[in-house]
Amino acid sequence: MTFGSHILAGVVFASFFNLPILPSILGSILPDVDLKKGLPFPNQRTLFNSHRGITHHILIPIVLLFVSITVKDFLNKSLGLNLLSFTVGYFSHLFLDALTPLGIPYSTKYYPRFSFKLFKTGKIGELFVILILIALLIFQVKSGELDYSSFKFTR
Repeated sequence: MTFGSHILAGVVFASFFNLPILPSILGSILPDVDLKKGLPFPNQRTLFNSHRGITHHILIPIVLLFVSITVKDFLNKSLGLNLLSFTVGYFSHLFLDALTPLGIPYSTKYYPRFSFKLFKTGKIGELFVILILIALLIFQVKSGELDYSSFKFTR
């Protein structure tokens, strides 16, 4: 999936759960900070030297979910909601990448991976997903679920 697709999904997912948008956008793009070409271990892909490696592991948003709920309920509600929004954005990124053939890792190695294998990044299938996300966004704006006040961190 492309950068713009991930941002759009972060906005749609956060507004669906009535969470602040900006933390979700940050979460939706953070997994792609991993190295595109990896570190100098060209003969063997691992979770730590490849794109869609450790930053795309399914355990990260699961751990973040438990941390954000704990923070929200026991420490600081505002911080917890922002962290929850970040987690939703992170999950949206992994969900979109799981739709592609490469998928996302779920074990301690680069392979095996979880994938729905619906379409390749940058192809017509991704455009279809973008159109669905735009339709959902329009629906959320028209129904009043999303407005300019959603685009901020919770205080």
